Amino acid sequence: MSDAVVVITNRDTGEPIHLTTNSEGDYNAKLVKIGNYSVSATKQGFERTIQQSVDVAVNQSVRVDLVLKLGAASETVEVSGAAPLLQTETSSLGTIETEKRISDLPLNGRNFIQLAYLGPGANAGQTGTNVSGGVFENERANEGVSVNGLRVSNNNFLLNGVDNNEFGLGGVIVLPPPDAIQEFKTEENSMSAEFGRGGAAVNVVLKSGANRVHGGVYEFIRNDKLDAVNYFNEGQQPFKRNQFGAFLGGPIHKNRTFLFGDYEGSRMRASNPFFSTVPTIAERGGDFSDRLTGTTFSPCATPSAADTFDVGTVFDPYSTNSNYTCADGAVVSLRTPVSYQGNPNVIDPALINQVGSNIANFYPTPNQAGLTNNYLANQNQVNDQDSFDLRLDHRFSDQ
Repeated sequence: MSDAVVVITNRDTGEPIHLTTNSEGDYNAKLVKIGNYSVSATKQGFERTIQQSVDVAVNQSVRVDLVLKLGAASETVEVSGAAPLLQTETSSLGTIETEKRISDLPLNGRNFIQLAYLGPGANAGQTGTNVSGGVFENERANEGVSVNGLRVSNNNFLLNGVDNNEFGLGGVIVLPPPDAIQEFKTEENSMSAEFGRGGAAVNVVLKSGANRVHGGVYEFIRNDKLDAVNYFNEGQQPFKRNQFGAFLGGPIHKNRTFLFGDYEGSRMRASNPFFSTVPTIAERGGDFSDRLTGTTFSPCATPSAADTFDVGTVFDPYSTNSNYTCADGAVVSLRTPVSYQGNPNVIDPALINQVGSNIANFYPTPNQAGLTNNYLANQNQVNDQDSFDLRLDHRFSDQ
């Protein structure tokens, strides 16, 4: 029906959108913010028809068909119906994470990107990349998303419809806390050409202010006093992480201008155990007898006592004999084993370079048994982060 007046009203902010149907009875509202709406249609000589609670999600095309019946305009027909099980307006495939799921699902580290892994074919991608976090170029959380086997750098991140890609590392520029997100959608296949690139399109929408003031405060704590001991640790390793923040939204001018803001701080103190191999006290003085194993070898095919050595033998690099003759007549290169006062694998103190000795003394002394992995270091990790977001919405007209 042509020339019917259609009003689309945001039920949270009261913002109306006024449209008029064309000659075919169609109407089209563009750039509608996500939220819950009521849609009504009126025309002289017909009853007013309204459909309540129409949800519009991120990058979603919603079809609402209204039927006008003959009657007085003072009468209202209210339509109720469930959302269609099949999305027929677009061909894209993806998943939508709503505000409730973002807030209710557990997130270790409060990184909303972990929820993108709930979609089919999505995972964190290859480990060890810069976008995975934990490196000096990226001290934030893991931002990697691999969809259908593609690289983590192939995705397109959007924040309120604006490009949010960090092209140096392949992650995001703004990483909002979960409490600031209204919802986000991960489109994995057959998305619109407007998104470009070959991977997923991760479209995040921040919360907006409404006619009613809403907000909250929070703090999430992890502490080694509440954790079990890691199987590979020697005792409990220090770990403290506090993530705290607040968010607040409300009206500046009712039904017209709204403001929403959030802040999140993160304080982490951790100790990461790391094993390495350092020289023993005896080895710093030139005594490498602890390297002797009792297993022998020979460079000659037919060994003799003169050319049979322990596999842990240290040889003098300045004593190469290129013409050593084996018992079977073969000629090989051979060096003289190191010894001092009849003690094998002990270097003459006069041959030890003082500069090299001083450099060796920079190594810490072993604190574990054995010759390898004999030093355990608890490396302290400090990570302090602060972030905030502000969103201002203003409607200039009702069209």
